Amino acid sequence: FAAATGARAVLAEVRRRLDTTRLDHAALDAALADARSRAAGYRTVRWQGAAPQELVADVAHLDGRLMADAPLGEMEWEPERVDVERIRGVERALDARGRRRYHHGAVHAASGRLVAWTTIDVGPNVPWHAWQQITIVDPAHRGHRLGLLVKVENLRYALAHEPGLRAVDTFNAQANTYMIAINEALGFRPVDAWTDWQLTL
Repeated sequence: FAAATGARAVLAEVRRRLDTTRLDHAALDAALADARSRAAGYRTVRWQGAAPQELVADVAHLDGRLMADAPLGEMEWEPERVDVERIRGVERALDARGRRRYHHGAVHAASGRLVAWTTIDVGPNVPWHAWQQITIVDPAHRGHRLGLLVKVENLRYALAHEPGLRAVDTFNAQANTYMIAINEALGFRPVDAWTDWQLTL
């Protein structure tokens, strides 16, 4: 149907699911220890819901980079303009929907800037399920295992507050081998494949 309308298949994605009842905690401990050994000069921070005022500008910067950094295949996507006002508006909307969000970030000690950030999002009515949302590391700070560091710590943070959580889903572009490797190290496994289509009007 999409092809018949003139749309093009522009991006292949895969949904993966983490069964939190089958976590390999020894493997997570080892991954976390390795990540921490490579992350000298950074400290982790965490929060629930809205970003702390001292971090929200950096959250906006990272959020604005997401679509610029993520593999998009042949998709045409204009750069997004994300500022503090937009972040606060999204937070208010999510609060109104009853969504619970757990965040971890990495702060570069020398500059005081938040340079990595990840989020797990739990809906109000299905406490057994969550979405692994944004994970991003500023390009200037890659190579220190910050993505793995914040994702492992945030998973445990969410589980500590959501004892009924049994499954976490996430989407990745099929070409995003770096993030897929991190997710599979945590225990995420493929569930199904998706195709994004784009139509020029």
